[in-house]
Amino acid sequence: MKRTIRWQNWILLGLVCLSFGLRVYGLNWDAGQNFHPDEREILFHVTALSWPTSWAQFVNPATSPLNPQFFAYGSFPIYFLALLGYLLRLDLHVATNFVPLTLIGRVVSALFDTGTVFLTGCLGGVLANKTKQLQSYAWGVKLFATALMTFAPLDLQLSHFYTVDTLLVFFVTLTILACVILVDTEKPLRWAALAGLAYGLAMATKISAAPLVAPLLIAVGLRWYQRKEVLEIAVVLCWMAALTILLFFVTQPYALLDMSNFIQQVSEQGSLARGGLDLPYVRQFVGTISFLYQGQNIILWGLGVMLGITSFVGLCWLFWMLCRNIFSPWLIIFSWIVVYGAIVGSFFVKFMRYMLPLYPFLVVVAASFLVVMLHKIRWSRQNYLSSLDWITPLLRIGLLLVVLGGTMFQGLALLNVYSTPNTRIQASNWIYQHIPRGSILTYEQWDDALPVTVGNHNPGEYIQQTYLDASGQPATGLDLYGDDTQAKAQKLATFLTQVNVITMPTDRLDKSIPRSPARYPLTTRYYQLLFSGQLGFHLAATFSNHPHLFGITLDDSNADESYSVFDHPTARIFVRDTHTHYTTLQLVAKLLDGIHVPAQ
Repeated sequence: MKRTIRWQNWILLGLVCLSFGLRVYGLNWDAGQNFHPDEREILFHVTALSWPTSWAQFVNPATSPLNPQFFAYGSFPIYFLALLGYLLRLDLHVATNFVPLTLIGRVVSALFDTGTVFLTGCLGGVLANKTKQLQSYAWGVKLFATALMTFAPLDLQLSHFYTVDTLLVFFVTLTILACVILVDTEKPLRWAALAGLAYGLAMATKISAAPLVAPLLIAVGLRWYQRKEVLEIAVVLCWMAALTILLFFVTQPYALLDMSNFIQQVSEQGSLARGGLDLPYVRQFVGTISFLYQGQNIILWGLGVMLGITSFVGLCWLFWMLCRNIFSPWLIIFSWIVVYGAIVGSFFVKFMRYMLPLYPFLVVVAASFLVVMLHKIRWSRQNYLSSLDWITPLLRIGLLLVVLGGTMFQGLALLNVYSTPNTRIQASNWIYQHIPRGSILTYEQWDDALPVTVGNHNPGEYIQQTYLDASGQPATGLDLYGDDTQAKAQKLATFLTQVNVITMPTDRLDKSIPRSPARYPLTTRYYQLLFSGQLGFHLAATFSNHPHLFGITLDDSNADESYSVFDHPTARIFVRDTHTHYTTLQLVAKLLDGIHVPAQ
């Protein structure tokens, strides 16, 4: 027995180590260019921090250099990376340390997600041991949950960015694991303390962790149902609440000291998520259907097809099991999936990462359902297929290959995008090799300009077309998200007669803008004309890097924009035709042909 347990632990340890190895593979995927805008934003606030010189300065949010004045995310990830930089003796205010600090953050992200892999396996094992139907197979549930989480595609991807998502999911999973154990433990204060501390850190990472209150209350309710000790429950609740509040304000002090700013920014983020703020980078969600859009992306890309389908079928199995025993500890994770999924699933803004806090629990459900199905196949052999014994192992192996093998394939296929240079790097190399120095270039606002620095080449070798914006300030880039007017058509036409190259490092705009044809008839026509070569430019080069493995390419062009736009976007370069020269008036006529837009 001891030898078996030791062998099992070594397998789990090997999976956890493999998880970390996969998550740090290709960690410098952007060659130090910081292409991820959310990651850049966090790093900007990290490098702006410094220690207050006095207590009076610390408590004054207007003057404190420790106040990030940024609450779209929690302060804990910002402070944590700043502390690591300080311990590693990196001067946060030296520009050359920005890239090393980014890479440190990505290692941290990978470590936290590896921790989530471990916690997911632990959660699966604990729940299986508390379930009569699964007690004999707890090791299998633990193993499959760990293995499936190891290769979950979206987890692998987000581990390559220092954004808050992997940290948030770690603390969410830790909170719920503590809640499950709390139900029948003999040491309730210990596990209540862990749940409260993890909840506080989750809230200080991202305020969207607030719905964790539901599984916390259900865990306490299940414990009361078993023991009927009112005083103990009151102590546990107060203990958890006190530790949650304490750790939240310790790791995010300016939520209290700068409360008005905190409330304002959190409210703005809530309004943005519900579609109340019309910002360009969320217009991609126009016309998408809540719940259906998120579910499709979870199944096709986030968890992968095989794991995604197994998870959602497993949810039906779990619902049926809870109908038979509503007081099962499975109710804790089911409540989280339902409450968080209902809230976030109804949002207008549907970035794939918003659903990441559900992934560990969907994986646990999938692993448990998979074990049940494997057991059913063996049971079927004993009752119906005794004369066809050879079919049973084939069915079981086939099921494992489909679910586990399919998940491994899709995860490794995504990871393979980091085996080649980022498409923006490839496009920049092409520009340096094929476009004459001194050429006039332009790009699309709300996207990065090309080329970027590569080796001994730098963007200064080219000229970015400049114009005066509405306020009279110099600006660069095509303002394609601006309102469609005749003035916009005139500006576009003027640009097109002056530039030699149009760069599109991603397909962010040309996919999102046509979703609103009534709002953007002019810009939609601009893209139609540009891609068909009717504006005096031709598509000279395209660089794409879809998930691929063993010669099989997974075309993720229809996935949520955020799945590809940061680390493997499709980049395009349009070059002026040498034989075609349109005047500004001719281009205006082309752009406005059949289009009715206001003058200004």
